[in-house]
Amino acid sequence: MTSNEKPEHSPSRGRQGGGVAKALLKSGRPGFKVRAVTRNASSDKAKALQAKGAQVVTTSLDDPSTLGPALRGAHGVFAVTNYWEHMDKEREIKQGKAIADAAKAAGVLHVVFSGLENVQKIAGFPCPVFDGKAEIEEYMTSIELPVTFVRYPSYYENFIGSLKPQKQDDGTYVLGIPMEGAAKDNASPADMGPAVRAIFNNRAEWLGRTVGFSGDRLTIQQHAEILSKHLAPKVFKATDMTADEYAQLGSHRSKDLANMFKFFQLYSRHRSVELTRQLHPAAKSFDTWVAENKEALLNALD
Repeated sequence: MTSNEKPEHSPSRGRQGGGVAKALLKSGRPGFKVRAVTRNASSDKAKALQAKGAQVVTTSLDDPSTLGPALRGAHGVFAVTNYWEHMDKEREIKQGKAIADAAKAAGVLHVVFSGLENVQKIAGFPCPVFDGKAEIEEYMTSIELPVTFVRYPSYYENFIGSLKPQKQDDGTYVLGIPMEGAAKDNASPADMGPAVRAIFNNRAEWLGRTVGFSGDRLTIQQHAEILSKHLAPKVFKATDMTADEYAQLGSHRSKDLANMFKFFQLYSRHRSVELTRQLHPAAKSFDTWVAENKEALLNALD
């Protein structure tokens, strides 16, 4: 790379990082390149990014010595940690601090970190998937890292994967998300990539701020009605399960998710559909996303 071809941003981890990398590759700034940081440079996703023009670098968040070379010369870094990969909050915090230290040492001018609220401090009960990221945010602030915090909502894609509707004996499908009538924010990570790109492209406006993303804010019953409309004659409905009942399903994961749902019910999440569309006007509503993904949704149900 020549001196005016410095890597602009270094996305990492799954759907969020992939969405940001694709957005930057699609319409990046002249003179900048995208460096995709991954654990597995031989994966199909890494190869696809490389084919689109990204430089792919292998690192491990558990090995800080690999981060310095990966971030060297980067103008900006998009960073995300993944609690669900190992369900160990302290390990996630250690990883996040390693990213922060490496970015600071490399002189990165703009970090965009995918963080979350501190549920323990706000609500008085633990939610490790949130609390670890909040502690990473606090650390990044304490070392005066030039950072913007973004907070993703749940993904529309969860209706195809981890939270797909469950078929009942009467042939209907239940959305097993215990929000008890409260509205819930969702979005597609693919739509948030261009929003992050807009933040990078306007550093002076967004530096030091926290931005909450949302493509749509709906009750679970409203989600069910939209699914029923597009996937007819299949019929969908919201669960009548409470968050406390959800926590009793028996797994450590169900307890974490139950506290997350409880937090969503009780406290403002500081997510904004309007702000998200300011950053990316084409961000899809749930209705539009379902209409465009009918085949995948139906296949997930079979």
